[in-house]
Amino acid sequence: MLHTIRRDPDRAERVLFLLPGYGDSPGYFLDRVDEFDPERRWLVVVPEPRLRSADGPIWYSVDENGLDQSALSGSLDELADCVGRTLEDTGIGSDRLVIAGFSQGGALALASLLVPSFHPAPGAVAVLAGYLPDHDDIDLASAMDRPVLVAHGRDDETVDMIRGRSAAKALDRSGAIVSWSEVDGGHRFGPDLLSPFRLWLDELVRGELPGRPTA
Repeated sequence: MLHTIRRDPDRAERVLFLLPGYGDSPGYFLDRVDEFDPERRWLVVVPEPRLRSADGPIWYSVDENGLDQSALSGSLDELADCVGRTLEDTGIGSDRLVIAGFSQGGALALASLLVPSFHPAPGAVAVLAGYLPDHDDIDLASAMDRPVLVAHGRDDETVDMIRGRSAAKALDRSGAIVSWSEVDGGHRFGPDLLSPFRLWLDELVRGELPGRPTA
């Protein structure tokens, strides 16, 4: 089972899983929760990937042949188990579940929506400086009518912004309710990305279905 750290408000009625990127420390992400949820409306869970590289924890490895599909599948299975246990323990339904991620974590968050075997499926997904992963089981039709935020820094030196925009366009064509946000800055989980993330979460809480042009 994945090790997690969490911020657990007294009366949270929604669950947000926040997936770190390649080699990132979960604590760095939990420390920034108040920047996008200062009202403490979300139970925020930050899981730590089980796999390790020289750079730290990872969800899957990538080499000249592409990403390790077996590792990605294993991480999805572990995440699904962790999500399921959390929802069962809290009594919160999957319609109030958001899975968000940064960089590689954003790709995994998107896979949790697009791989049909992932259960419980999230009600919405946020992809911050991420991309659409190359996985055999991806089914874009699974995104139909689901809110998806794709936010990307125009100066991202690690994941080119075109990959985020391409993911947003593919999701939009598949019927997802896509919010595309192009922001200043590079590949960093910081204020530039967290500002549109906070606005999008606020819209979800208000019961709105956010959407922005993806062109």
